[in-house]
Amino acid sequence: MVFYPVEQPSSPVTDDCIFCGLAKNPARVPHRIAESERALAFLDLHPIRRGHALVIPKKHARDLSDVTPQEMSAVMDLVLQVARLLREKLGSTGENLLVASGEGSEQSVYHVHVHVIPRMPYDDLRWNDWWQTKVHFPAMHQLEKLAKSIREQ
Repeated sequence: MVFYPVEQPSSPVTDDCIFCGLAKNPARVPHRIAESERALAFLDLHPIRRGHALVIPKKHARDLSDVTPQEMSAVMDLVLQVARLLREKLGSTGENLLVASGEGSEQSVYHVHVHVIPRMPYDDLRWNDWWQTKVHFPAMHQLEKLAKSIREQ
């Protein structure tokens, strides 16, 4: 599988960001499918499924800890528009959304982006089969204890 080049996590320079380059002149992005004032959507160069799209804020934000609520809201508004377009134009009947944020998530391009992956019943992605191999079943008291530790300051 081929991935985008990994940017160095410590580099805040947006001139080297591949997605900032696309956002600077969206009209010159031939695989662009939608845009708004603050967000841009385009087809992934290495799709999991036909129509797999990425939605990014036009303003650079490295990961979820760096994006403003307003910018993320604009991204999610465009995600909804893209999902509807994919259903209408490609006949998909669902979608998976994926965000990898930060080094621990295996984020490969350090510019916030949401993957919109169109889905059909019984396609070959088998997301749920994979998911079932990874889930854990903690006891309720363990979940309550963890939730409390997250809530407390």
